Parts: sequence; structure tokens; C-alpha cells
Amino acid sequence: MKKLRVVVDSNVFISLLIGGAMKGLGPILFSPNVRLVLSTTLVAELLEVGTRGHLRKYFDEPGLREFVQLLQEVGEHHEVATPAPKLCRDPDDDHLLALAKTAKADVLLTGDRDLLILEKHGHTRIMNAKAFAMQYET
Repeated sequence: MKKLRVVVDSNVFISLLIGGAMKGLGPILFSPNVRLVLSTTLVAELLEVGTRGHLRKYFDEPGLREFVQLLQEVGEHHEVATPAPKLCRDPDDDHLLALAKTAKADVLLTGDRDLLILEKHGHTRIMNAKAFAMQYET
């Protein structure tokens, strides 16, 4: 069976670290059926967002760095041409669309409405975590 190639927005990774409703997503993302797709920009964004003060009550910086290290060990790294083309209402999200295209991702997983409104980019489906978990439960 072909592995599902998934780009995960940093907002979903942060929500996964916080826990709550996202707890069930981890086993799906880290299953043998999924190949996480990463880029330098995505990892940098995750580290930047994850070290913001208001998130310290949920996880500490060493825990975040350990999580990022795990992602880099299991993920597939792709570099994206910079600057990414203007494709989204929020230009800060264009790097995710470019990454999805470069890596030929099956799914872009996000909670960002500026991306979700697109529904699809090339052959990549753009989904929120709930819809993804319902469709791809292991």
C-alpha cells in the first residue's frame, strides 16, 4: 500500500502538542501508512510559534525541540523554491502550498481558513484535522 504523503501546518502540530481533541490525530500521523512531509520553512515556523510565551503552560521548549527532532527523524524533507508563488489569501501560507506541490502531497492538514477555503491544490486535498481523522483512522 502506498503511504499517504501529508503536509501538516504548524498550527495542527501545536494543537497536537497541546492535546485535547487532537489526541487521536497523533497515532494516525505517526502510523506506517503516513509519510510526513517537512521543509526548513515549516520546521522554523513550528519552532518560532511553539516558543511563544502563551504556549509555555502547555509544553516547554525542550519538549518542543524533542518533538521537532522526532518529526525530522520520521519525516521526509523537501526544499521549496523561494519565494513561493502567491497562491493564498494569506501569503504566509503560500510556502505550505508550494511544499505540497513539490512533495506531491496527498493531503495538506491545516486549521487555517485561508487554506481550507481552497479545498484542493493540484492533486493535494486540503483538510482540517477532524475530517482527516474521520477519513484516515487506522
